[in-house]
Amino acid sequence: MVNSINDEDTRLLAQTAQGSESAFERLVKKYENAVFNTIYRFTGNQNDVADLAQEIFLKVWRNAGKFKGKSKVSTWLYRIVVNHCLDHRNKRERLCLSLDELSEKEIVPDALKTQTDHIQVQTIELVRKAIALLPDRQRLALTLAQFEGQSYKEIAEIMKIS
Repeated sequence: MVNSINDEDTRLLAQTAQGSESAFERLVKKYENAVFNTIYRFTGNQNDVADLAQEIFLKVWRNAGKFKGKSKVSTWLYRIVVNHCLDHRNKRERLCLSLDELSEKEIVPDALKTQTDHIQVQTIELVRKAIALLPDRQRLALTLAQFEGQSYKEIAEIMKIS
């Protein structure tokens, strides 16, 4: 099953390289949530997610023909996401990691009223803040492993480490 998914992704990317908009749309639909989540977890800034995702998928469109097949398409795509997020961060004077911009309504539904739920909300917020304080590479590794379900081997390839 895994090989058939990899083969399908490779086929879609090859068709994208040949200019197939429908193949590209299928790739975007398949990976857009993962890309959006990775961007948000990396930057911590919800306002940048859509713009960065659009720029990333434009890079995928333009560079589809450069895929060498030495890794899975998803690994190649995550590498593009990581590089683009790093470039974005380096272009800014400082990385905007403020999670204070998120209102409690965005983090927690209004229906949560019990003290246990309040404690859980505080714990989630503390964890998010702690993750935001991690150095970029550690935050990226944690995000890829815990939130995106990447294997350690895939994370090593994405981060270009052994």
